[in-house]
Amino acid sequence: MAYDQGQVLWGASFVPGFPGESPLWAAFHGLAQNLFHRGQRLTKSTKRVKRMDEAPEILRHIPKVEKVLAWVSGVPAIKGISRPRLVKAIREALAKLRSDLLEGALTQIPPEESLTAQVIELALGDRIPVLRPAINATGVVLHTNLGRAPLSAAALEQIRLVAGGYSTLEYDPFTGRRTDRLKAVEELLVALTGAEAAIAVNNNAAALFSLMTVLAKDRVVAISRGELVEIGGSFRLAEIVEASGVTLKEVGSTNRTLLADYRKAAERIELALILKVHASNFRQVGYASQASVAELASLAREKGLPLVVDLGSGSFIDLSGLGITDETPVQKALAQGADAVCFSGDKLLGGPQAGLIVGRKDIVGKIKTHPLTRTIRPGKLTLAALETTLRLLRDPEEAKRLIPTYRMLHLTPAELRNMALKLKKVLGPLQGLKLSLLEVSGRIGGGAAPEQPLASWAVSVESLDRPINALEEQLRQGNPPVVARIFKDRLLFDVRTIFPDQYPLLKRALTQAQGLAKAGT
Repeated sequence: MAYDQGQVLWGASFVPGFPGESPLWAAFHGLAQNLFHRGQRLTKSTKRVKRMDEAPEILRHIPKVEKVLAWVSGVPAIKGISRPRLVKAIREALAKLRSDLLEGALTQIPPEESLTAQVIELALGDRIPVLRPAINATGVVLHTNLGRAPLSAAALEQIRLVAGGYSTLEYDPFTGRRTDRLKAVEELLVALTGAEAAIAVNNNAAALFSLMTVLAKDRVVAISRGELVEIGGSFRLAEIVEASGVTLKEVGSTNRTLLADYRKAAERIELALILKVHASNFRQVGYASQASVAELASLAREKGLPLVVDLGSGSFIDLSGLGITDETPVQKALAQGADAVCFSGDKLLGGPQAGLIVGRKDIVGKIKTHPLTRTIRPGKLTLAALETTLRLLRDPEEAKRLIPTYRMLHLTPAELRNMALKLKKVLGPLQGLKLSLLEVSGRIGGGAAPEQPLASWAVSVESLDRPINALEEQLRQGNPPVVARIFKDRLLFDVRTIFPDQYPLLKRALTQAQGLAKAGT
């Protein structure tokens, strides 16, 4: 069969007139295709060679595998990693480096510290825990995303002792009998607050949930509209309370709720109790007011109702000397007439995550015997840290010295400035960065006193040749992660929340991050 206008593609030429079914046509067509695809491969290869020719000098400076192996061999983090695994990680890191240089993602070879860090991360792989230590340079003392209150050395030691073997969790060695795991914590809470009884659960949301379940399930609870707060993780207080089977009766308005509003609700509806909630993470200013604990306690007694107060952060130490007047101490709320008070263990208390309830013996007794309590009781590690923290809190001066949260809050401006000077000296001069001291304002965090600034000092880091965001990103993604904040194109390391023994780690992290950020410009 012949084609009058038949054409065969060969490279970019056209060959007319070949019969489509002849052997000669088939052979010629195969040769044309082979040459065409070979030409494509040659073109791609030429492009690769051309790209190599554009940057041959910098590629020749990529370190050899053995050299990088010598760099990382003495790093403690890779102890136990086999040589083959380590060599594989080095080759992966160097291959990525070569690729980034060819594609323009990097313009320089990162320094030894940065390459070492990348190799270690690749070698460890999934051995690097998701939950791991971080450096908090934000100046937010109770940073929820960074684990809130750091524990005291005494609490950490007690956890180590209890976790490493068997313990007297529910055993009394003096009687040889089983005992209540919460006994020691309850006795300490009663002694510290003056309450009739106390109990600990696993967090404050659980504490409030158990109070509502035990005291008001299938009944109505009065609460101010201005106290229907939303807490971290998008959980709203109303949803938690209503999940316990309680119907909320909102009283007053968003900005003003008077004692008369509660009285009106108590006279029109059969209430189970009155609930007052700490305004976590926000403040109302201007034309705003809320009924006090003392006022509500008087009304509750008059109507024969329990008054439950959720303090949120919960402190045993008066912080008014620091200008923090919005946080009611637990003892004060009880003295003003609250029947039950619940609060967190890992905020202003300075201990582990826990929900604590103190108050009337009959109320706490009902919670202890309720089946729900079994599902939310704390474990031995929490109790070990909590008991130790409560013992330290018996002496306020000792607490200020030994509990990190209180120590940070009580640092003076002069102490903070000296710390900033020391950190700046440790960080030292780094090429491409300008270090200076800057007065800054931090925050307590954890929902406590949101409008109360904490005057502090920071080491300010300015980048002389690239956006500061690149440096912040490298620090944040390092190991350990360094979390800082940017202010007017400066990266700030607020020394209030950086432990002195972390200064060398921060130095290493900054050096590595600067190398990676610089190589990426």
